[in-house]
Amino acid sequence: MNERPRAPQAGGTEPVRRSLLHTLRSAHVRVASISMAAVGLALLLAAVLALRTYANNHLELVARSIAYSVEAAVVFNDRVAVMEQLAVIAQRESLREAELRDQAGHVLARYVRPDAQKAGELLEAAGEPLGRLLMPAPTVAPVLDRGRTIGEVRLRGDGAVFARFLATASAGIALCLVFAGLGLRLLSRRIQRDIVEPVQALIAMTHQARAQRSTMQRAPASGIAEFHALGEDFNALLVEIETQQAQLAQENRSLTHLANHDSLTGLHNRAYFSRRLGRVLQDAQVQGGNIAVLYMDNDHFKQINDHHGHAIGDLLLVEVAARIRAQLREGDIVARLGGDEFAVLLAPVHQPQDALRIADKINAAVAVPLSERHERIVPSVSIGIALYPQHGQTADQLLRAADRAMYEAKKRGRGTSCLFEGAHVVSDVPEL
Repeated sequence: MNERPRAPQAGGTEPVRRSLLHTLRSAHVRVASISMAAVGLALLLAAVLALRTYANNHLELVARSIAYSVEAAVVFNDRVAVMEQLAVIAQRESLREAELRDQAGHVLARYVRPDAQKAGELLEAAGEPLGRLLMPAPTVAPVLDRGRTIGEVRLRGDGAVFARFLATASAGIALCLVFAGLGLRLLSRRIQRDIVEPVQALIAMTHQARAQRSTMQRAPASGIAEFHALGEDFNALLVEIETQQAQLAQENRSLTHLANHDSLTGLHNRAYFSRRLGRVLQDAQVQGGNIAVLYMDNDHFKQINDHHGHAIGDLLLVEVAARIRAQLREGDIVARLGGDEFAVLLAPVHQPQDALRIADKINAAVAVPLSERHERIVPSVSIGIALYPQHGQTADQLLRAADRAMYEAKKRGRGTSCLFEGAHVVSDVPEL
């Protein structure tokens, strides 16, 4: 793909430009990542707060249950019974610490989970600081005897519960985010396709129109209103460019025709005849062959023009041009050199008699009377003939030789033709 060269930046460096697809993908990834991270953190925080509330309520129920169970043992100061009941409930409820204090604040019994000091497992190691972070104060419940406080129960839950929950919740949320990310990726690709494909189609069409000068392509319809409107405008622009190109081509053809043709007779003009004669001479010099140039002038044209008017004179020139053209072979060239003068290029000619025979046909065709305004006009032309290579090697030499032969023909009378030969003109044609 050929790309238009870009102007170098200051210092010779060129800025890195990202594609629209890459930009959209990056934006979607950033938005999706931030959104999913925010949702995940919000869900995790909400779950932790809900778990903390549940754990506090649970510990309060356990504390009241222990206070009720050890009430009698506290009244009778039975430390063994208090310890047994405290240990049973604490183990059953997976408490980390539990203690019972009397009214004076002295510890009657204290339970510490046997593996509470072990940090061999990651969750156990993270449980204690996590539990103290979420529940910094112990859960307290009074021990009542007939409405009188005789002691209190202090509990600390197992922080490993929070660690396990956080690990499980994090894994679940991560899994959900993975599936959500896949869904977002599919949706993002569809959005990117709907946005990028119309743009890429416009880019391809623009490049083709620029590189190949082709305006035949049309932008496809798009489901997005803005891109559809852009495509319609682009198609309208291509149609306008195509119309302008057609007009320019027509104008160029018209200008080319005007540059190479005579506006009155429709024949080629002097400039075209000279160029064509030069090319034919170049080919003849390389490949060999004979060429004939016929130089013609209308007899008594000035008198006809003055007597009958310019309109009749123009009509006479048009009719003479048509009659000359009708006598030529396919590939021969006839041109109006200016005024009432014409020239014919015959290529190839095998012998001089061929050129004289065509000249005689032209004289016979031109001499047919022309009736106009109830007046009888008999046109005629004098024809001079020059041959290549005998009478000249260049276009100017051949035209001068044919012109001299034409003036000799005029001396001999209207409607005659003469062949140039050396320094004089002869009417008898020798064999080549």
